[in-house]
Amino acid sequence: MNKKSASRRFLLIAALLSVCMFPLQAPAATKSGTVNVSIVLPDCIILHYYSALTLNFSEQSRAVDEGGDNNWNVQFSGAAEGGSQLSATGIQQTIPELVTLTIPNAWAIRGLSPTGNAKVSLSVVNSTLTSGSSIITIKNGAGDTQILDNSGHSGTTITTALNGITTAQATLGNVKMTLDFSQTNKAGAHSGGQYKITAETI
Repeated sequence: MNKKSASRRFLLIAALLSVCMFPLQAPAATKSGTVNVSIVLPDCIILHYYSALTLNFSEQSRAVDEGGDNNWNVQFSGAAEGGSQLSATGIQQTIPELVTLTIPNAWAIRGLSPTGNAKVSLSVVNSTLTSGSSIITIKNGAGDTQILDNSGHSGTTITTALNGITTAQATLGNVKMTLDFSQTNKAGAHSGGQYKITAETI
């Protein structure tokens, strides 16, 4: 056998061994399917609020000039009469008995509802703050103490947007409160007042 024949025989055997050891593979079968996904979410509401508030009023002491050129008739006995005597009706009202204030961003809500809205209400639980015999009263009712949102809705109950569950989407709101100081006779801390905020999905 010459070298050329031996070489061809070797190549033929190598080719047969290659086919036997590494057979040609058929193309893979492929199939895909599309899945429709539905998600059902429950109503969800998160209310942020302060459990305690302390309202520190500014100092209001002052001297009030109730008028000049006030003439009195005086006897050598010491009796004096006439002039413009001070009276309850004649004294200027420099500090009001009723004070209406707005506490900004005192509550917030976030969450999910079928309509994308929520109902928020405010009620006065205890209208009286006391320090011994001294009383401050939280006025109760429409126009006095009520809930507000930053979109202009106000009342004892409002409907406001519920924009989602993230903090960036929270709806912020204020509390308007009217205080009656007509029975207040002491400085210092008065305690006992309470209001309640309720948030409900709609």
